[in-house]
Amino acid sequence: MNDQSTGAVLLTLKDRADLTLEQIADGAGYSGKSSVQEYFKPEFSRPLAKKVAEKLAEALVGRGNPPIAKEEILALAGAKRGDAAPIPPANAQPVHFEGASAARMTRDLPIYGTGLGGELDIDGEAIEQTSLNTGEIIEYARRPTILDGRADVYGLYVQGSSMVPVHAEGALVLVEKRRPPRVDDDVVVYLRVNGEADFEDDGESARRVLIKRLVRRSGSYVELRQFNPDITFRIAARDILRIERVLTLADLLG
Repeated sequence: MNDQSTGAVLLTLKDRADLTLEQIADGAGYSGKSSVQEYFKPEFSRPLAKKVAEKLAEALVGRGNPPIAKEEILALAGAKRGDAAPIPPANAQPVHFEGASAARMTRDLPIYGTGLGGELDIDGEAIEQTSLNTGEIIEYARRPTILDGRADVYGLYVQGSSMVPVHAEGALVLVEKRRPPRVDDDVVVYLRVNGEADFEDDGESARRVLIKRLVRRSGSYVELRQFNPDITFRIAARDILRIERVLTLADLLG
């Protein structure tokens, strides 16, 4: 299985355990299959975060024939599968690009778990939602040096195709909490659940968010745009918990 992607290995283990994604999510302590379905896609090649591997192990270990061993799942939390780093020649010298930072990027930028949420019906239009769990760090990415010391920045993988061609499905986007978004920024809109108050967001539960383009903002509503299909729509301000800004390439290049 060493040359298979992480997702392909997990699919094999799922079939061996004879479990559905709903059963795996429940056994792992997740709120629904949208929290785990990304990991079971054949194209998912990233290593699992150790915490995620341990939770999946709770649902899978001991099932199947032969019984699944915990080590089989924890092994998926190692280096990227089938992707060994090339060994340079003994006389190789590092290339220094003009203007490049000499500082080494540390792998400490948290990437939160996402899943494709149900569609939100607004005036008869189907608006794609994302399920986001800020209490679940699935991995850590290398932090661009310009973001050193920025504890407010996190990453997530785009689910669905509603923002194509701006953000492809599976694209990694970095989000900041510090600067308020402006018109024409891409944003992550956190939706309230049943009229909850601000202080009720525990940061642990999976919740519905919209990853869209900010078109307009007023005291009573926020106007957003998705690109596929191209729809502009409004969300009442009372239904929004908060809005956070997606960083641009210009932000990262300084």
